[in-house]
Formats: sequence, C-alpha cells, structure tokens
Amino acid sequence: MGYVLAQLAVTSVLSVILLGWYWPNGWTEAYSALAGGSIATLANAWFAFKVFSRKPSERADIVLRSFYWGELNKILFTCAMFVAAFVLIRPVNAAALLAVYFFVHMTPAVVNVFSRHK
Repeated sequence: MGYVLAQLAVTSVLSVILLGWYWPNGWTEAYSALAGGSIATLANAWFAFKVFSRKPSERADIVLRSFYWGELNKILFTCAMFVAAFVLIRPVNAAALLAVYFFVHMTPAVVNVFSRHK
C-alpha cells in the first residue's frame, strides 16, 4: 500500500511540475503526465490486489500461480490503458505520458533503496 501511495504522490508532483513548467499552455503536458502516472499506479495496485489478497497459509504452488496471473493481468491492463490513453485523449503529449509512466513505474525501487538505510 505504501508503494501505491508513493506512486500517487510522484504522479501528482510531476503533473503539477509540468503544468507550472509549461504555464499557461501546459494543460496537455499535465494531463498527459497524469494519465501516464495513473497507468503505472493502477497497474501496480491491481497486481498488489490480485497477488496479496491470498492467505499466507496457502500452498506455495497456489501463491506462485497467483503471482504469474497477477503479472499477466498487470501487463494486459497496462497495454489496454496505453491504448485507451492514446485513442481517447486528444491532444496527448506522448513524451510526457511515457516519461512520467517510467518515473512512476520506478518509484517502488527507489522507495525500497531509501527505506533500507533506516
């Protein structure tokens, strides 16, 4: 849950930064960034829900199967959201959408590195 909240925070901050950077015409960059960050956040939240809703006492093969299905669902969900973003959002700034997706997607790794130092 902490990773998803960190991803939401990074999405919000990057969207506001792009809005301010390109002000007064930065709406396209801001909502494109918001869409890219939302894709990464929602996909990871869906994965976490599918995988970690299992009981810890279940057999190892069932837990492993839930990880595989969760990851497959995450990939398909991400692809569907990218298609929807590029088809439904007009105009879209592809660079902002993809850059923020990448940064938000990397947020759990960065949070994990910084949390180990505590």
